[in-house]
Formats: sequence, structure tokens, C-alpha cells
Amino acid sequence: MNQKITDMQKTILLVEDNAKLSDFLKKRLTKAGYRVNLESQGDKAVYRIIREQPDLVILDIMLPGMNGKQICQSVRHSYSGNILMLTALEDEQTEIESLHLGADSYLTKPVADEVLIAHVAALFRRQSRIEAIKSIKLDALEVNLVAKEAYLSGEKINLSPSEFDLLALLAINHDITLSRDNITLALRGYDYDGIDRTIDLRISRLRKLLEDDENNPQRIKTAYGKGYVLVSTAWKI
Repeated sequence: MNQKITDMQKTILLVEDNAKLSDFLKKRLTKAGYRVNLESQGDKAVYRIIREQPDLVILDIMLPGMNGKQICQSVRHSYSGNILMLTALEDEQTEIESLHLGADSYLTKPVADEVLIAHVAALFRRQSRIEAIKSIKLDALEVNLVAKEAYLSGEKINLSPSEFDLLALLAINHDITLSRDNITLALRGYDYDGIDRTIDLRISRLRKLLEDDENNPQRIKTAYGKGYVLVSTAWKI
């Protein structure tokens, strides 16, 4: 079956730990006109999805390091593309949970490659209506993701690149508690080691720059034992 592709530049990140299957699917999808990158580790997939922003993610559920449902939940607020779950798990509850966590489509293995390609094409047709997030405005706080600049009450905040990346991650996921592990994986691509205090120091500096009360922070709160959360209602002018 020949699949007509109207956009030859679409990029797919295939997250699959079965090397034989991933190589086969890459060949078929490449033949259909897509650019395909591979990732076999679940815990590295979060970093790559957020950093690379592929047009589509094809995601297995049973993966080493972090399962597909956890990945989907972790990236959904920072990734505007579509996620297609492709898994051997065919129970109804897993499918429902995956869709509730942000997956756009769900297919069970084994699946004919023609069927997979048809689903991919359908998702790309739907994706054309989605606009990527370019900026986040929360009353006095504005984070411009294109210019990589942030403003407080109209005044530019003097941020280092790493401080901007952390603020942007918190702002995109406002009102959602991000653990140190979530933050480390998203910004660095590896697990938090339980010792490094770099994130805490950057949070402290962000609070100063954002005119937050260090003794009783209201804008970037600490959820003790869980992580940090940027509160959307704390930026009234």
C-alpha cells in the first residue's frame, strides 16, 4: 500500500526498546516519507521529547527506566505534538489510562505497517490545527519561549540560560508540582541523584529575581517531599 505524504519534513521519535521492531518500523516510516529518530530508554525519552519537539511520538508502554504512561504524563504540558501509543498491552483499562494521560491514539501490537502509517497520517492531519506554545502570560509574569526572555511587570528579568530553562519549565507546567527528578530529566536528560542541590539554588535565585518572599514563597512554592510548583494565581499586578 503506497501512502501519499504531503509534508516530507515531518519528524517522528520512535520510543521502542525492541531493536528489531524499531529498525523495521523506522525503515517503513522512512519509506513513507518521514524522518525517524529512535530512542530505546524510557528515562531518556522525556528529555528528548521536550528538547527536540518532534512532530509525532510513537511510544511503547513497557520501557526500561520509565514506562510509556509516565512519559506521556511528564511531557504532555510541555509538548504540543501528538502521541501514539504502540504497545502489546491490549487491556481496555490501559488504553483508557493512556488516553486520559494525554495520548492521542492507541494501537496494539502486532499491527500491520500499513495500518500504523495510516494512523500516523491521520494524526498529522489533526495536528495541523495545533499551535505550538510561544509564550506564557500569567498576569505580571510573561515568559517568551521564542525569544527566551522573561518579564515581570513589563521589566525584563536578567536570567542565565539555565535559569530561563527552569523558569520556562515551571511556567509551562504552572500549578503542577514538579519533582527534582522531573526537572532534572527534562532539563538535563538524566535522573536526579538525590545529592545535587543545583536545582534548589536556582529556585532560590529565581525567587529573588521574581520578587518572591524567600521565607514564605507564594509564587514558586515548595511542596515538601514532592518538589516545586509555580502558582498561576500569585502574579496579580
